[in-house]
Amino acid sequence: MKYWKYLTLIILIAFVASCSKDDDDIIPPPDENTPSILPEKELRGVWVTTAWGIDWPMEEYNAVAQKRKYTDYLDLLVENNMNAIFFQIRGMADAFYDSQYESWSKYITGTAGVKPTYDVLGFLVEEAHKRNIQFHAWLNPYRISTRANKGSSFPQLDPKIPVELTKDYEKIRIYNPALPEVQTRITQIVKEIITKYDVDGIHLDDYFYPSLEASEKMNDDAEYEKYGKDKFDNIADFRRNNVDVVIQDIQKTIIGTRPDVIFSVSPAANMDSNYNTLFADVKKWSKEGWVDVIIPQLYFATGTEETSFNQRLNLWSQHIYENHLLVGYGIYKFGNPDYGSKFQSSDDLKKQFDFAGTKPKVKGSVLYSVKYLVENKVGIMSVIKSVYKNLALLPYLGRIATEEPNAPTNVRVDGSTLSWSGVQDAYYAVYKNNGADQVATLVGITKETTFRLTEKGIYFVTALNNKNAESDLSDSVTY
Repeated sequence: MKYWKYLTLIILIAFVASCSKDDDDIIPPPDENTPSILPEKELRGVWVTTAWGIDWPMEEYNAVAQKRKYTDYLDLLVENNMNAIFFQIRGMADAFYDSQYESWSKYITGTAGVKPTYDVLGFLVEEAHKRNIQFHAWLNPYRISTRANKGSSFPQLDPKIPVELTKDYEKIRIYNPALPEVQTRITQIVKEIITKYDVDGIHLDDYFYPSLEASEKMNDDAEYEKYGKDKFDNIADFRRNNVDVVIQDIQKTIIGTRPDVIFSVSPAANMDSNYNTLFADVKKWSKEGWVDVIIPQLYFATGTEETSFNQRLNLWSQHIYENHLLVGYGIYKFGNPDYGSKFQSSDDLKKQFDFAGTKPKVKGSVLYSVKYLVENKVGIMSVIKSVYKNLALLPYLGRIATEEPNAPTNVRVDGSTLSWSGVQDAYYAVYKNNGADQVATLVGITKETTFRLTEKGIYFVTALNNKNAESDLSDSVTY
């Protein structure tokens, strides 16, 4: 009798233990009140070069065709879950807008100084914003024009540009960086742009002091004698300070005019070249917080050598402080036999993205340049589509803390339509709740207060302001 009691007890314990194990294996559906983890925010951008008409308008001087080419580019970005464009609006001391300092760019109409039939920059910004794409106005600070060699002539100087502010070299004519009048002028040009147009960012490329031919000298002894000898022990420090002044003044102008505007620079990958040849002390700008975003041009294959993508990114990651780091990818090299075997397939592009993904300071990517997305040599778009597979919100890239908007309220479902009560001056992110400790799925970004759902599940909404600061989560609802 005692044996059967023990046997019954063992069977009962085993049954209870079995039931308990089965229960542990069952993953309950997410509860409406259980918050998800929000996915990482990420800037996904592309450069559009207009100097020499490289990406736009490609010698197409018809307004309708220009607009179509641009909106086709934007639609390609939307199709691939990209969210930012860095568009060159001043590549040669020219303007893609009506400027008091420089004349209309010849790359728009084919002739310098001729006014186009539409507000070019206004159109560019408006169409980007319609698609929730951030617009960064890209400027080359000093370059005025180029020529093939010393035996050629520079194009006629724009009548709006005083000749005494310029300096000529064998292949390039520039604004003279040493002149206080030039430093002021560049800053005023930035102020004009951000005052007239709702650009999201001001972006400078890697051209500061010119990189000269081996036979050339900078020929700025007279400027050093006049402006710098009493303040600086050597002419190199004088040159770096001239560029420092412009960088600082641009930031001060942005803060004083439209502090929401993001200030970014895309330096050359080689820090020593920046410092000693271009006289751009980018590490100092980053440490001092003079620039919001650094986007080094890491146009190299992966590897272990000093000049590889990996080692360059390792180095740049060490010099980001309270500002932000994006990676510049040289997609133009893929499929070009001049750049070596690793660029003859798309495999290394995936490796570059994967390595950047291991760096916590990296907040996104910018691709050079847009026409190579269209050309899609060696199937690079398959990599981009896989890396940008899911939607992503833009990160906040500002220099100071920003107040978060209120969360949307009165979230409800009517049929397949999700709707909510809006928040002033906000746009919205719609998420699918995948359960506690699970990353939610971003299913939509919209300026409307309704969104059509296509899949059953639990959903919530957040509001974002124009600086991309995100609210708390709304209440969840089930569809």
